[in-house]
Amino acid sequence: MSTIFNYTEFIQLTNKGKINYEKLTLSKNTTIASATEYFDDFVYLIVEGFVVTSLVQTPSTVYTVCSEGAFLNYYALLDTKMPLFVFKTASKCIIYKYSMKDLEYLLSMFPENYGFQFFIMKDLATHLYFKTLLTSGAGVDRVKTSFANIAKLHGIPFEIDKVIIPKEISTQIILSYSGLSRSTSYEKLAPLKKSGKINKVNKQWIIQDQSIYDYCQKRVNLNI
Repeated sequence: MSTIFNYTEFIQLTNKGKINYEKLTLSKNTTIASATEYFDDFVYLIVEGFVVTSLVQTPSTVYTVCSEGAFLNYYALLDTKMPLFVFKTASKCIIYKYSMKDLEYLLSMFPENYGFQFFIMKDLATHLYFKTLLTSGAGVDRVKTSFANIAKLHGIPFEIDKVIIPKEISTQIILSYSGLSRSTSYEKLAPLKKSGKINKVNKQWIIQDQSIYDYCQKRVNLNI
């Protein structure tokens, strides 16, 4: 069962309500938002592509990876004193840039639009939940959990028990997400590859795991 409160419906709602937005077409490795913009002035909706999110304090470490339907900088609603995240494209992206004030107006003034706010926050909470599980788990399992998390967030169901991670999400991104050093993360990756549960084919990682496949299949069905 799909939900009517998805990002395509949100775009239709903003068009109907004559809410202005700027369409951004960005190349890979582009930092979103210019240095002259106040960080709490805009929210960015990913329409196409992948964006790496990092904490301002640790910009070289991946906090999470976002894709179509994700609203970037929505957390600025919760803290207007300092920027929280840095956003950088991992592929060519199409992004809609909305005024924070317009977004607040649209979602708070009309009760019938509350569903959009719920699903925006649900997406943000999913990324936070997965990251919490990762950082609270044993270090020895962090690389395995990183592949599982990224697969659940963005994996494409393949065959009966396999999931493909899009090629735009590189090995470097996944290992950085683990929070381990480069050498340690590659050390932990080696036995996973040897076990056959994780393999790289044509620059794409393939995860063999029935539970992850089922999770991704459910996610895909909800977005149909």
